[in-house]
This record gives sequence, structure tokens and C-alpha cells, in this order.
Amino acid sequence: MRTLLILLFLLVPAAAQAFDNPKALLDAIYQPYQAGKKHDSLDPFYSNRLKGLFIDHGTRATDDVAMAPEGDASPDRTFNPFLDSDNALLLDVVIGEPVVLGDNALATVSFHNFDHPSLLTVAMVKESDGWKVDDVTSTGAGENWMLSWLLIYDPWDVK
Repeated sequence: MRTLLILLFLLVPAAAQAFDNPKALLDAIYQPYQAGKKHDSLDPFYSNRLKGLFIDHGTRATDDVAMAPEGDASPDRTFNPFLDSDNALLLDVVIGEPVVLGDNALATVSFHNFDHPSLLTVAMVKESDGWKVDDVTSTGAGENWMLSWLLIYDPWDVK
């Protein structure tokens, strides 16, 4: 049942906006955070490939929770790859000019979330309904991860 709910949540479009260029996509992602607000859902920003990785990861996590002894905590599904934090008040936001090669683009985003500096690289892909985020990589000091890698390999799922 949980798997079905995860699939429905990720596959049902949520008032999707079409972004005509990668810079407009990144501006739409980061604009609310600069005012201390949050998005209701990040799903409209994700590519179909990235949504598939979330679905696969959610299915594995749900299976793990179902097999876990009673009382074990359920996995945290609130990770925001654009912030890597539960709270946001972004300062000094700099969105680099995207480098576009065909239907793919890459841009850097740097900011301070409160007093914590972050440096991200956002890979984007042009789909039929506009530009979408295809991966996020954190390259800041002490924060080195790639979203797709975390979803595929789940390095914290040590058994």
C-alpha cells in the first residue's frame, strides 16, 4: 500500500510549470527559500529519470521498514537536495549562468543557509514539458554527495 501511495505521489503532476530555460527553473526553485518559505512539493522540478530513482528508493525503503522489528524508526523522506536542511533562510544566493549543450544543462548554485555555506551543481535536462532537474551534486566543504548516487546506492543502508 505504501508503495502505491509513493507511486501516486510522484507520478501525479502537481500544477506543473513549464520552464523554458534552465535559469528560469533554478530561479523558481530558489526564490521561495530567500524569503524563508518552502515549496509544497519539489516533484514538479524533477526529471522523469530522477522521479524514477525516488520511486525505486522509496520502494526499497518501504520494504526495509516492513521487515524492520517493531519500534524501529521509519526512513526520513524529507531530504531537500536544494538545501540539505529542514529550515531555510538563504542569503548570498548566486545562481551561475547555465552551460547548455543540446537538451542538457549544468549550473552552479552557492548560498548561505543562515550561516552555513553551500555549493551545489545542478544538472538539468529538457523534457517535453520544459527543463527539469536531473541530478544535484554537493561539492561544499564537508558536504560531498550526488543525489542520484544516494538514491541508487543508499550508503547509510548498511546491513
